[in-house]
Amino acid sequence: MKKSIIALFLAGSTMSFAMDGYVRLGAITNGNSYNSQEKKFESYAPTMSFELTQSLLLADVGVGIAYNGKTSGSDMATVPAYGLVKMNLFPVGVKPYIVGKLGKVLYTHDSISGSNPDGKYFYGAGIGMEILSLQAEALYSITKVDGDRRGNDDLKQVSLTLGYKFF
Repeated sequence: MKKSIIALFLAGSTMSFAMDGYVRLGAITNGNSYNSQEKKFESYAPTMSFELTQSLLLADVGVGIAYNGKTSGSDMATVPAYGLVKMNLFPVGVKPYIVGKLGKVLYTHDSISGSNPDGKYFYGAGIGMEILSLQAEALYSITKVDGDRRGNDDLKQVSLTLGYKFF
């Protein structure tokens, strides 16, 4: 009994310092017709992100930063920084998960003259899968925007990313 408790303690303590870093590349599109200027899922832009997570029992907790490029119709690029919780559904071999992200938009750029949008909050939910050091994720996110002269307050987007765990 003592040996099994010590073994569990040692396994838990080594896992408590296990940090994982991910680099992701993918595509992002508007999930709705932003300001009625485009149809759904017709134009795509690049998205890149870096995330750092720490494993707990069945969940990973971490932080990340992303660049979401300009899709036509919104012509708005954002850089959100966020916290995340990733719930591993069954962590053996192929590891499916659900993820939630919540954060603040650090930078917003709009190419529409006379418009000066200010991104406020970023939140999203998605699903993904890990296979060895590779990761695939689909995320639906909403960016709260103030000061857009076109009058819309939410930039709703869908992103598909592929990632690599480098440590």
